[in-house]
Amino acid sequence: MKYEFKTKPYQHQANALKKIFNSEQGHALFMDPGTGKTKIAVDTVGAFHQRDQIKKILVLCPINALSVWPKEFRNHSPNVADIWVRPDTGTSLDKSKAFADWVETTKQGNHFYEVDIAVFNYEAIIRRNGTQPIFDELKKWDPDLIILDESQKVKTATAQRSRQAHKLCAEAKFVLLLTGTPIGKNLLDLYSQLKCISPEIWDGESWTKFRHRYGIFGGKSGYELLGYRNADELGERYKPYVSTARKEDCLDLPKVTDIKIPIVWDPTAWASYERFSQDGMVVHNRQLIFANIVLTKLLRMQQMTGHTTADENGNPVLFNERKVEYTKDLAENLTEAGQPVIIFARFKAEIQALQEAFNTPYVIKGGVSAKRRGEISKNWKGDKPLIIQIASAEALDGLQHVCNHAIFFSTDFSWIHYFQARGRIDREGQKNPVTFYHMCMEKSVDYLVIDTLKEKQDLEKLIKDNPALLVVTRENNDTINRQDIILEEVE
Repeated sequence: MKYEFKTKPYQHQANALKKIFNSEQGHALFMDPGTGKTKIAVDTVGAFHQRDQIKKILVLCPINALSVWPKEFRNHSPNVADIWVRPDTGTSLDKSKAFADWVETTKQGNHFYEVDIAVFNYEAIIRRNGTQPIFDELKKWDPDLIILDESQKVKTATAQRSRQAHKLCAEAKFVLLLTGTPIGKNLLDLYSQLKCISPEIWDGESWTKFRHRYGIFGGKSGYELLGYRNADELGERYKPYVSTARKEDCLDLPKVTDIKIPIVWDPTAWASYERFSQDGMVVHNRQLIFANIVLTKLLRMQQMTGHTTADENGNPVLFNERKVEYTKDLAENLTEAGQPVIIFARFKAEIQALQEAFNTPYVIKGGVSAKRRGEISKNWKGDKPLIIQIASAEALDGLQHVCNHAIFFSTDFSWIHYFQARGRIDREGQKNPVTFYHMCMEKSVDYLVIDTLKEKQDLEKLIKDNPALLVVTRENNDTINRQDIILEEVE
């Protein structure tokens, strides 16, 4: 049976799919960020379902990817799919009951013929206070195929998260691993991840036997990893189960990729944001946020999506912490993959929150002298994110030699500043494909801001001419959240 792609794969994706289709138990996509691992996973699901090999799919991923997976299935899958994403609120017991209710609906009517996909973050399967309701429901559901997105999250063999993943994967027909950093700084990290595909990859060896077979330990305690042995043998054991791709080797990939990362609102913050978009005023955390002119409204709405806005008297109002949380998760995944990352942000409160979240000394913002800016950019080697205020991004050279990934946490409304920021790494001397991530609160002004900047339009004039662009409702949010362009390219 021939599989019809909804979107054409790149050559390295087609090569990986051929290996997956010839695999019996599972496969690992150890590919650089930006090489399209998610599309390969979606096509794997589509092809296996077309062959009647699978119906129930479980995706375990970092929290910042929860809302990405449904959109990627819509973008790339030719199959009808019923996708259930872990609720954003409620206890573990509440979420497990909601999941069980959804499972029952998949057994009825036409749902029986669809692909059923459940998306959970890794932390959901952990036992807490002696209970594991979500894990128990997942075991009962018995998924046919399990996708471990950013599989380095289960690299520690003795961690509870890894042990729970091993138990779930042991019952699945097929397991797919996705990560750009399978080994980090330790070759032995392969053990726990590939055990999810099958313990037989390691001939059923225990973690203790494995680590002493391939690791050299010593030091004062005797437990310090000093080096490796039998590395060639180790490579031969896992090679049949792995596909790799370096972004610079994928010549048919675009040189610059823009990815919009959708972020789900906290329900309370979303309710206040929605009301403010309609009325220009709202009481949030017992503070009145008010805008009597449309440009002030635009400013407040952008502040709300970032972190902190201001009340009627100019006092700070903490509004949204989700974007910092998701940005931290994304940046840490990139850094862990050996990819230095720059974060651009507009407001001082955002920059302070990001600096505290990463505990990084590398911050360039207004008020920092030219000499100090040069010292910071020169000393930055990528061990922690470099945070740059968007209006202070000009005249920073040399960053293209260190980094090819940048996150736009927020921007101002100047397309000149925006393209100056992009030009810090997308410029002469850059030897690798560049990826820009745009953090966007769902149903928010973030989409309007970034799309207007890309088109080099005057956002303030656009809003003055059409203030209704700022109004968003649950029933009709397409004005500022263009679903068809949420992700232009997905890793």
